[in-house]
Amino acid sequence: MRRWWRSASIATRVFVQTAAMLVVAAIGAFALLALDAQHAQEREAAVASRELAQAMAATPTIQQATATAAARYDEHPEAAVDGASEAMQAYVEAVREATRLDFVTVMHPDGTRYTHPDPAQIGRTFLGTTAPALAGATFTEVFEGTLGPSVRAVTPVTVDGRIVALVAAGVTIERVGGLVVERLLVVGALLVAALVVSAFGAWLLARRLDRATGGRRPEELARLFAAHEAALHSVDDGLVLVEDGSVVLANDRARALLGIEAARLPLPADAPLPREVRRVLDGEGQVRVQGRWLVVERHRAGAGTATGTSSGTTTLTIRDRTELQRMTGELDAVRTLAAALRAQTHEFGNRMHTVATLIELDQPRQALEVATAGRDLGQRLADRVVGDDEEPVIAALLLGKAAEAHERGVEMHVETHLEPGTHGIDPVDFVTVLGNLVDNAIDAAAERANAVLATGGDAAAWVEVYLDEDDGHIVLQVSDSGAGVPAAQRDAAFGAGWSTKPAGPHGRGFGLSIVRETVDRLGGSVELGQAERGGGAAVTVQLPRPGGAS
Repeated sequence: MRRWWRSASIATRVFVQTAAMLVVAAIGAFALLALDAQHAQEREAAVASRELAQAMAATPTIQQATATAAARYDEHPEAAVDGASEAMQAYVEAVREATRLDFVTVMHPDGTRYTHPDPAQIGRTFLGTTAPALAGATFTEVFEGTLGPSVRAVTPVTVDGRIVALVAAGVTIERVGGLVVERLLVVGALLVAALVVSAFGAWLLARRLDRATGGRRPEELARLFAAHEAALHSVDDGLVLVEDGSVVLANDRARALLGIEAARLPLPADAPLPREVRRVLDGEGQVRVQGRWLVVERHRAGAGTATGTSSGTTTLTIRDRTELQRMTGELDAVRTLAAALRAQTHEFGNRMHTVATLIELDQPRQALEVATAGRDLGQRLADRVVGDDEEPVIAALLLGKAAEAHERGVEMHVETHLEPGTHGIDPVDFVTVLGNLVDNAIDAAAERANAVLATGGDAAAWVEVYLDEDDGHIVLQVSDSGAGVPAAQRDAAFGAGWSTKPAGPHGRGFGLSIVRETVDRLGGSVELGQAERGGGAAVTVQLPRPGGAS
């Protein structure tokens, strides 16, 4: 039995335990009802006996016969008993048979019976208590008489203020028990019916539980739950379970990323949450929460309602892509720097070939002009930016971008009021911000110039880079002669994937998003506006200088 119990499924155990509890409850209820019915029947018997005894004691027939017998009893007791019995026996028995009582006995105050259901008992002494009745009180008791244990009532017969006889009326316990059994048969039938219905309900519940648990034992389910808990809280991705808009489960990683406390779960659908957290729960894609870029994937389980809102269970997978985004920005910066260096190398190679050819053609003046063309920009950048180990990175970036702009027919102007150096800012971050801004500006200026030329017009393409320091902040401003960004779209322009240009094979619209992320991480600010001349875009970035005034 013990081995079978250990191998039984949860559903089987629940059914067996429920059925056992139902049986025990039914037996207990039946026992309590039987005891209550017994007491109730005894109370009813006592009341009926009391009422009949008092009624008999008040009838003229009983009073007259007992008064006559009492007057003759002292001189001729046997004659008195015979006379009283002859006068009352038939009357008393007729009354007894008309009621539910088993006996009605009229007796002399000393207990000698005048009447009895068994005529052989007439003249014999009454078995039971008579003292309270002799004192003038009516009382009830349970006593074993000639008919067996009975519930009886004894009351005095008073004539002219004198007790001349006693009347005892009662019901045997056997008859009371019979009446109780009749009542309990009905109660028992109802309990059995209720037990059958309850057992059927328990069986249906066990079947449903068996399907829900897959027929597993409690130990198996406990091990499975422990394994799921361990896996849930050990994965690096955030997992959130949403049922009908309420957050019912979130692992440690998800709570850390969203700032949700475990004690607050489950969270109802109308719980007050930060707007970015609510965007994560209601949407999917890339969302920025508390300075981190999170990629949200939704896995729905459940049908939509007629109104179009989702119902059922939704599982959210949340991945932190902040570091990947940073590495992407750094990679873009390296690519930008590499492209700028390639453009500069290409420009330098073309120029050197031209200089060498002019020298061979004995044209030294023209060779000198070609060699020194654009040196003002390069010298100015070298003088103003190049100075220590970090600064050549920025100098190379700007020089390369100037060469790239020249190749695309864009005039690039650089004005810097900064002292040499990056002022404590990571050169990679500096290149990420400045390189993406210059790339976007060159693209915008070149595209607008090409569009104007395609219509037969003439438009100058230019990019202006301004570097300065203001109140402890590094200020970077990049303006262009492009088409600009409408005011209504300037906030959206910093979102990932937004672009005014057709998407390439790897997508577009990540430059300004990476700039915004880098600037926010450094504690700065970025603003997109309109260039002072030409109507193009102007992006202004302020970066706090480490250790400087804020």
